[in-house]
Amino acid sequence: MAQIELTELQKVSGGFDPRSGNWVHRGLDLSKPTELTPAEAEAFIGHYGTQFGTKMGGLDWWIDQNPEVLKRYRLYCSLTLRVEPAVMGGGTLAFYMLMGYVKGTRYVMHSFLNDGLSKAQALEMIAIAFVHAGPRGMETIAEAMQDLDFPETPATPARFPAGWAPDLDAFRSGLDFSTVDLTPDEKSKLYDWYLRTIGEIPPYVRFMAQHRPSLIKTHRARFENMLYHLPKQCWPTAMLYYHVMSRVAEGIRENVLLCKAWGVSKSDTLDVIGNALVYGQMEGATMVQNEAGDIFDGWAE
Repeated sequence: MAQIELTELQKVSGGFDPRSGNWVHRGLDLSKPTELTPAEAEAFIGHYGTQFGTKMGGLDWWIDQNPEVLKRYRLYCSLTLRVEPAVMGGGTLAFYMLMGYVKGTRYVMHSFLNDGLSKAQALEMIAIAFVHAGPRGMETIAEAMQDLDFPETPATPARFPAGWAPDLDAFRSGLDFSTVDLTPDEKSKLYDWYLRTIGEIPPYVRFMAQHRPSLIKTHRARFENMLYHLPKQCWPTAMLYYHVMSRVAEGIRENVLLCKAWGVSKSDTLDVIGNALVYGQMEGATMVQNEAGDIFDGWAE
């Protein structure tokens, strides 16, 4: 039998690809939404125990109550999972941390472990999430991380899309972080970084540089000194994911532009958005259209 080349979707989802005739995902045959066999139910429950380290009682509840709802939900979710596993989850982590969802935070971290993130990379994922999750989110992490250790050097390192790599220099704007004061020259350098990188200056940057310059500078100090081990592309994809998921329109445009500028493909960027719509839902896509529709319209693969 001739070997069939896997699509990108199949590579990261166990062969699942409805267009190629394979409708089985996480143990469920999604081509038969009104039917559920005992073997499917067992496989579905077992999948979450393996990948996430815990059963998903809320999803399992539908197995007994109305499996059609569960299957149609999983088909909707599964069609967004084309990008490499390690790309997904950064925005979810911040969302779950902020909500105090300990179990969800733990299974995201457990999934990172399965995906091959090193301890240094995992800590940087938490650092990205900490930007929005704050102290409340870190309380969630402190509880969720109990007895969950990340290896310094995983046996199988995490996969990232082609071209993704650490690049701390890409973040650097030339600001002097030995002082919190933003000089006129540094303000010019900051504006130049945005114009050079994404082609425009976000409104919050102009506002803060004018009225609270020390805050934009200390924000940049975090931004420019965070990702030593993760690919630079993890920042805009995680931020875009979080903003769509939490329906914060103002964070969408900048991070779509950063994705494009830093080599995230159009397809991967759209898949990040699609996955975030599991919580943001279709209404969230209206925000994306309003904030960044013009970017996607003019974006060739």
